[in-house]
Amino acid sequence: HGHLTEMRFAASQMIEKYHADVLIHLGDDSTDADELSVSSLDILTVPGVSEARYKDPNIQNRIIRKFDGIPFLLTHTPTRNAHDKPDDIDPTEAAQDSDVKVILYGHTHKPLISEKFGAIYINPGHLNEGDRRGDPMSFAILEVKAPKMEVKIIDLDGEIFQVKIFFIE
Repeated sequence: HGHLTEMRFAASQMIEKYHADVLIHLGDDSTDADELSVSSLDILTVPGVSEARYKDPNIQNRIIRKFDGIPFLLTHTPTRNAHDKPDDIDPTEAAQDSDVKVILYGHTHKPLISEKFGAIYINPGHLNEGDRRGDPMSFAILEVKAPKMEVKIIDLDGEIFQVKIFFIE
């Protein structure tokens, strides 16, 4: 949402403290990720439903990407949305059909690690100091070494406030 200072700070923590290999921006002002040009890292983005890019037929709204052999869905919303293009992947169907094992999403701004439909759902939270939903600004770190995945949600002060470990088949 244009909170570049907070985004840059979170990205620096991910890189310097947690040695991230990939940075993922899950939409709403996804072009903010252009500010994160780090030549040694892969930066993946999906647009948010309120962005004009969401309707662009040349831009994927949802991406399936494997990390250490585990299929992930990168999406702004955890379910179908009224703004979806007809050929957009349905996150619920992808989870139920086991096309993906992990769904990373934004949209709600609520940090969450949960399981449903046979998949792990992760929302890293938000980086908007003015967010009035009650949760602190946060980001997620995923350490994937199949079949194990450790998920941490961390606030901008560096406090880890959610941790879960999964073994994914």
